Amino acid sequence: MVKSQRVAVAGGTGGIGRHVVEGLLALQKRSPGSLSAVIVLSRSKRPDIEFEGGRAPVYAVDYNDPTSIEKVLSELHIDTIISTLACEPSIFIPAQNHLLAAALKVPSVHRFAPSEFAPDPEQLVSAPLYQMKHPILKSLREAKAERPGKFEFTKFTCGIFMNYFGFGNTKDEGHKAHGHLADLPYMLDLSKQMADVPGDGNMKCWVTAAEDIGDFVAEATQLEIWPEECTMSGDVLTVNEIIQLAEKITGKKLQVKHNTREDIEARKVPDINPDPWYANLYLDIYICYINNEHIQKTSVLNELTNVKPITVEEFLEKWWGKE
Repeated sequence: MVKSQRVAVAGGTGGIGRHVVEGLLALQKRSPGSLSAVIVLSRSKRPDIEFEGGRAPVYAVDYNDPTSIEKVLSELHIDTIISTLACEPSIFIPAQNHLLAAALKVPSVHRFAPSEFAPDPEQLVSAPLYQMKHPILKSLREAKAERPGKFEFTKFTCGIFMNYFGFGNTKDEGHKAHGHLADLPYMLDLSKQMADVPGDGNMKCWVTAAEDIGDFVAEATQLEIWPEECTMSGDVLTVNEIIQLAEKITGKKLQVKHNTREDIEARKVPDINPDPWYANLYLDIYICYINNEHIQKTSVLNELTNVKPITVEEFLEKWWGKE
């Protein structure tokens, strides 16, 4: 297969999408000739966006109309599509299907990455919301089988966003710990010296900073062959090991809550259609940990690229270490 040269990022104005675009722009700058075009697909018209590292043109498309997507991809000779879309299932599933349908009609497109950027959805059988990511994977496997040697796809899976461990820090420019992601705690809330743990805390977590995810994805575009799973990680530690690092770096003992299955189920929003739609997602993933559903097994891109990601210890030291 041919390396990516002209890349379109669907949802590139969103949280992880911005990090992916910035990773691509950084690669374009440090390796002239690697990528000739990086564009963003958006639901709404807007001017070109200033990202860290440069500007990227934004093209408005209608995800309910594959022909509008096809037109942009064809006119710009896009060869690689990276989806970072994030929305409720009733919108997400057709949007990704239409994006792929459009891509398959454009001769120049030979690579497609669906919106993953989380634990592997096919491993998390106890997380119902992740089932919305299954249909596109089925379609991608069928497309690859129908076009041997001419079309490939990959799942970019990264485990937990490390940035969430920076919630509540009081460093100068401490908001930068979150990158472009939501400002929220996950498992650790060091601002309150608390840890919220699924089970006994001895399960391993794959954790990656969003900035490094962008770099991993960018470097993956230059691989000659895409494996169907492009896993990555900044660190692989148990929750208990992460807590130990946090206590060492902050010099404070954390109040640790070990949640049983019953504890977690009792905390869920009981409504069949919770508001917001992702209200129970992280609790469902807690259940996946307790059920020993392997969140991730490998870190393929750590081996295939030269990215040197930040570790949990380095991240905690940066945002929680003493001056």
